Amino acid sequence: MIKKVHFLGIGGSGASAAAAIAQAYGFKVTGCDLEPHNEFTTVFRKDQLLKGHTPAHLQGVLGRHISMINILAVTPAIFSLDPDNPELMEAKKLGIPVLTWQQFVGEYLTKNKFVIAVCGTHGKTTTTAMIAQILEDAGEDPIVLLGAIHPKWKTNYRLGKSKPVLSDGGVEGYLVIEADEFNDNFLHFKPDISVVTNIEMDHPEYFKDFESYKKSFKKFLLQSKSTVVANLSDNNVAKVVKVAMKTPNQISSDRGANVQYLDFNKLEVKFDLKIPGKHNILNAKAAFQVGLLLGIAPEILLHSLNSYSGVGRRFELIGIYHGAQIYSDFGHHPTEIKVTMKAARQRFPRSRIILVYEPHMFSRTKALFDDFVKVFKNLPVDQIILTDIYPSREIDTGLVSSQQLADAAHSNALVYHSKDQLLPMLKHHIQSGDIIFFMGAGEIDKLARELLS
Repeated sequence: MIKKVHFLGIGGSGASAAAAIAQAYGFKVTGCDLEPHNEFTTVFRKDQLLKGHTPAHLQGVLGRHISMINILAVTPAIFSLDPDNPELMEAKKLGIPVLTWQQFVGEYLTKNKFVIAVCGTHGKTTTTAMIAQILEDAGEDPIVLLGAIHPKWKTNYRLGKSKPVLSDGGVEGYLVIEADEFNDNFLHFKPDISVVTNIEMDHPEYFKDFESYKKSFKKFLLQSKSTVVANLSDNNVAKVVKVAMKTPNQISSDRGANVQYLDFNKLEVKFDLKIPGKHNILNAKAAFQVGLLLGIAPEILLHSLNSYSGVGRRFELIGIYHGAQIYSDFGHHPTEIKVTMKAARQRFPRSRIILVYEPHMFSRTKALFDDFVKVFKNLPVDQIILTDIYPSREIDTGLVSSQQLADAAHSNALVYHSKDQLLPMLKHHIQSGDIIFFMGAGEIDKLARELLS
């Protein structure tokens, strides 16, 4: 029987990719979100996308009977931020299995696939996209789940060979996935190759401290089947790998197998990347090491990575405004801001650079407050502009504010509380030759595109 799965939160970058691939596998897919129609959901028909949350959605399109719904796949944040969600409550009441969309991917979409999972605090999307590109350039046909829009695919996923199971039980093709640590989401994957880019405290709204954060990565490594490709020049990665090690070159996995690990930073290879920044050289090294493991010729790997041009919202040039270049970037961690602005200054040494940053979540901004202040004090830009903190699904209790960030940094930071004030100011002050970066994970990209429109 063909299973029907309903995605609660289908508008998200991850859930939408999972839903699209599930549909290609033969699942009947519907989904809902507060704003279900966006750049991630263009593959679905209008009647598959339902606005808001109501128990009636579980009856499926056109009022079909409730028994048609076999699985409710949800965004993991729902359990802590909206535990009384009406669709979640209805599913539990009716005995419909509730899985996070990551659980769904792990249980239904990775069967008979050679899984390559990329984890790490920073660089997951870029490294995942790089690995996907080298596989394509080597003549492979991978399935890919990505956290951003890929300019070639025009989507955040690649279908590749979409048959989930072979009759002889063998492996059919590659599946490359961006493995997020939030909510221990990546623990639902059992990769053949695991890539660890770096480890730095993040998601304080879920992890109580850095030790619990690192323990989650250790658990992930212990689930690997074959090889861990890691950046051992990162002290935190090295410590996590060391804790998981059985011998100097092996990790004893939970499956009873010995898993080899490789330090991709030791690779001696010179790139001529189109995308700037030393951090992207590390991302390219990780992808290069994966390619070597898969038997792809070094010359193919080098050509592929040197031709890589990026993905959506990662140092993305989205337009020109009166001679000024407008960039959009998803970065919302202090380290991401630091390395991106450093790369921008290296690329544009004589230009005036203006950063418009939207802090993300009150709990996150408070927990990383000192790191933000340190970064803002030393940022190689000419002007910092902060918007109000994007709450996501949090409530502003007065815990922290953008003004407090600006005051503590004692930098050239300005705070604008309204786009109705910010946009006219930018339009008035932007000059030809300026480099304007809009950074953040909330609504800031919409603001940048509104400026251009």
